[in-house]
Amino acid sequence: MDFTSPAPPIAWQSIRDAHGKQVGHEIFNRSRTASTHTIDSDLSLAHSVLSHLKPAALLDEGLLFLNTTYESLRSPHLDLLPPGKIVLEIPSLGHAASSEVEGRRPALAALRDKGFALAFNHSVLDSAYAPWHDLVNYLKIDFSVLAAERAVLMIRWGRRIPGVTLIADKIESAAQLQLAQENQVDLLQGYAVRRPEPVPARVVLPTFKEVRALRAQLKTSPEPEALTAFLQAEPTLLFNLLRMAQSQELSKRHIYTSLTQLLASLRLEQLQAWAGMLDAVAQDGVQRPADCKALYQEHAMALIAAASIVWPDVPQDSLVLIAHSLLIGKQLGLCVQQSVDQLLPPPLAAPVLALESQWQDLLQTYTAPH
Repeated sequence: MDFTSPAPPIAWQSIRDAHGKQVGHEIFNRSRTASTHTIDSDLSLAHSVLSHLKPAALLDEGLLFLNTTYESLRSPHLDLLPPGKIVLEIPSLGHAASSEVEGRRPALAALRDKGFALAFNHSVLDSAYAPWHDLVNYLKIDFSVLAAERAVLMIRWGRRIPGVTLIADKIESAAQLQLAQENQVDLLQGYAVRRPEPVPARVVLPTFKEVRALRAQLKTSPEPEALTAFLQAEPTLLFNLLRMAQSQELSKRHIYTSLTQLLASLRLEQLQAWAGMLDAVAQDGVQRPADCKALYQEHAMALIAAASIVWPDVPQDSLVLIAHSLLIGKQLGLCVQQSVDQLLPPPLAAPVLALESQWQDLLQTYTAPH
């Protein structure tokens, strides 16, 4: 399996309340401007959010505000994101507002119904956007383009929308910060509050060949048992699946202690969306040695067999999930604690950590070079 690759050049900027408490971040791809990001760049960023290696926090630091395109708002990859933690920033329609607002409302309402919060720029206060006003969770007042008097007016108009949270955005000076505070704006964002910071996220990228194989498997034999057998031979794909499940906090909705149970908790449409997201980030830059996967399989089988003897009371399918998670983690340079934290559900995490030294010894013994 390849080792990690850098994620797209990600940055995030803190969003804080009037008392300086952090409530979330806006995250964005630094290689793209707001007007040039595409469905592919949105998919790549989503992959980084769901499948990155820690210590990058991303979903662990409050709400995550994601910029979107209208194309990505229709993409099934949104079903993979944990809606309760995500705020989707909806782009303005510009001159097309008067003709498109009504037609786009059902899609935005459906996203709200799924649990996503929606953020809009202050342009949504224009009368053309009136059909959207009941969908607004967060309203961003852009202080970089508005004179002080106009910004105050936007704040007053924004408060007319029931339940809206106002964000003073792009605050770049002490005077702008003072103006926002004097007008009691709920949340603050900008250079004068906190500068954007690079996020050194790393990901494990599949090859195009692996994603094609996954798509073929989903088409011909999507049953959980068949997918389990397939993924046990594809450690790169398995890593991405386990990381996605952890990032989604899937175990809070579906208790699973085996790979088969995890796959059974995901709809086929979600798995297909996952494959589509992987397609957007797949690469063939580094060729893997021909015997790489065979050696991985050999180590996995030896580790499972040894663990079955040491812990005969643990169900075999749970041992399989544990062994693969720890083995993948070891290949990525993670210790047992890190592998458990990033790849295993809570019902398995505590028992493994209680025997951390034994698992470490097994990994050392059964993955040592011949």
